[in-house]
Formats: sequence, C-alpha cells, structure tokens
Amino acid sequence: MIFHSRILLLFLLLLPVKDALSAKQDYCSQGEGKTVLFLIDRTSTFDEQDKKNFANGVDVLFRQLQTGERLIIHTLTEDFSGSKKIFDACRPGCMEQGLVAGLFSQCRASRAKVDERKYIRDVLNSVKPMILTQEKYPNSEIIETIAFMMQEYEQHKPARLIIFSDMIEYSRLAKFAHLKEKNIQPLLDELDRLGLIRPMQGIEVEVLGFGRDHSAQRHGLKAKLKRNIEKFWQAYFKRARAERFHLGRNLNL
Repeated sequence: MIFHSRILLLFLLLLPVKDALSAKQDYCSQGEGKTVLFLIDRTSTFDEQDKKNFANGVDVLFRQLQTGERLIIHTLTEDFSGSKKIFDACRPGCMEQGLVAGLFSQCRASRAKVDERKYIRDVLNSVKPMILTQEKYPNSEIIETIAFMMQEYEQHKPARLIIFSDMIEYSRLAKFAHLKEKNIQPLLDELDRLGLIRPMQGIEVEVLGFGRDHSAQRHGLKAKLKRNIEKFWQAYFKRARAERFHLGRNLNL
C-alpha cells in the first residue's frame, strides 16, 4: 500500500504543474453546459412593488442557478436591435469528484468560493442600474426581442428563458393595451408568417412582473385585458413548442 502511494506521489510530481490560483478557471466546463437567458424590460416605470418582485426573482434565480451554468442577461427595450448584453458568465464552483480525479483537476474549491462571491457581486452590479435608473420608451418590442434572442443564441440554446416584464407589447406589430380575444389568432398567424415565432423546444419560459399596466401609476390590469394577454402569450409559447411556460408576478422556486 505504501509502495503504491509512493508511485502515485512520484507520478503527480512529474506532471507539469499549472498554477491554478493564478490562472483563470473555466467554470463553464464544471457544469452540464446549460444556459439561462434573463431579459429585463426597460420600457416600464418601476415602483417599489416592482423592485421588490425583481429582487425576489433575482434571489430565486441565484438559488436555482447551478455550478457551471451560464447566465446571460440582456435588456429589453423599444427596439429589439437595441437590446444590450449586460452580463455573461458561468457560475463558479467545482464538480464533485473522487480523490484521484480531484488531484488532477485544475478547479480549486477555495478559489471557486472567492470567485463565486465576486460573481454574485458582478451580477448585482449589472442589474441594479436596470431598476434604479429609469428609462422612458414610447414602445415595447417584446415579441421581436424574444425572436431575436432565440436566433442569436440558436447554437447555445438556453435551457431557461426568464423575463422580467409586464409583457405588454406596444409596437408596430401589436398594441396590447387594447388587445381583444378575436385578434389573438390572426396576430399569431401573422407572426408565424414573419418568422417571429422561433422554435423553443426544451426551453422553460418563466415570466415575473406580470399583472400591472404600463402607466406610471402601475395599476392592476383589468380582468378581461389581463386574460387576453395571458391567452396570447400562452398560445405564443405553445406554438414555439416551449417545454414549459409560467406567467406571474413572481418567479417560482
């Protein structure tokens, strides 16, 4: 037993040593290659309730995000082409490994813990201005932004799409403030014709921040309008063949 231990130690000493503490660690390789895409709507004026819902949503997201999963955060504005990427990185951490595999791994748990704390700070610093600094846009291109993102990340299709928004489209395509049930099917057919319903097989879609109107007072949506907007988005993501769709005020655990 001692003999085998000495051979293993000698073998390890002969290996080329890479300074894991000074080298940047590839945390994306520590997970299953999953991506979470988070869209933040900048077209609404957020009040304290919105900020609370957003903060709770980010907290839930952190608790759900696994080691090695890639988090990409984009803004959602009046123009889909104006969407900005404000964060893109994989969550630090090391996969659990056996004793021998751990000896060969370049991932160091002590370093990963430090990097994870920095990662959380970086995410918070990226999203904080989105809520504290208000921007006013006359339009809200939610439909085209979603379609654009699905095309943009087609090669690395996200496992989850999280959207913080009131989901009230106001663009050349549609104005949801006056959405009628009879117009939902024709609108979906037109979006299909324009190629604006991209394939979303395997993607779980979750929306938080829904249920209030676009006004500065952020009134609750009237029951009929709320129901019509819900019907549209349910039908939209069903056509896109999304794995799952949840629309609500908060992000579920």
